[in-house]
Amino acid sequence: MSYCCETVLKPNILDCECSLRKYCVLPFSIQSRQRCSIVCPLINRNNFKKQICRSENFRLFYERGDLPCTIEHITKGQRLKWFINDLETLNIYYYLPIFTDGLCETKYPYSFIALQGILDLIARASHKIDGETLSKLIVPLKRALYTNDPIVISRVLFVLQNLARGNDGAVGIALVPYFNQILPIINIIRERNQEKSYRNQKSCKIIDDFEKNIETNLVRLINDTLIVLEQFGGQDAFIN
Repeated sequence: MSYCCETVLKPNILDCECSLRKYCVLPFSIQSRQRCSIVCPLINRNNFKKQICRSENFRLFYERGDLPCTIEHITKGQRLKWFINDLETLNIYYYLPIFTDGLCETKYPYSFIALQGILDLIARASHKIDGETLSKLIVPLKRALYTNDPIVISRVLFVLQNLARGNDGAVGIALVPYFNQILPIINIIRERNQEKSYRNQKSCKIIDDFEKNIETNLVRLINDTLIVLEQFGGQDAFIN
């Protein structure tokens, strides 16, 4: 019995004109060489735009009424009214991190209560702030700096100045071990705002005074904060 051997040629898939569904793949990958793939464009992310941030616990504590204070409206404006007469009896280790958690808030009344609560606790009970309490403040302070909001950043810098002056400078010395976590972010913010201020001076467009001076004022506030941290940080402040 004789058999005839014939070569069966399969159609070339690469030359096929049938329509295939395109799908997006990463650039410089093996899949990018496939016929039905499209290289995805790079995502342009602006890391310096304002970030929306909400506090983790502060807003919940305020809405539940767990904070020992409220807003009191007076003839000259408003202030924080505490439900206890002596703030030295308040548990600073528990409440100060909660108020610091609200620094990233931009809505009223959360922003006002958070900032004013921190300032009142530092002014009246800074001698109770120890290293363990400061360690719980670093994460919310960094989260507030990462919002890239000039108003929020200004509040953080103002809080750092008051912390450094607290308890006759003893809190400033305790802040020195945490400089390597806070100062790099502040340095990036200062350099970025210096570039913005320089570009605004060279441009001829008409902008508001607040928009024109906000970068300059923020850079000046950062420089003042660094000076205060160095003055009250002791002999190891400049090294860190």
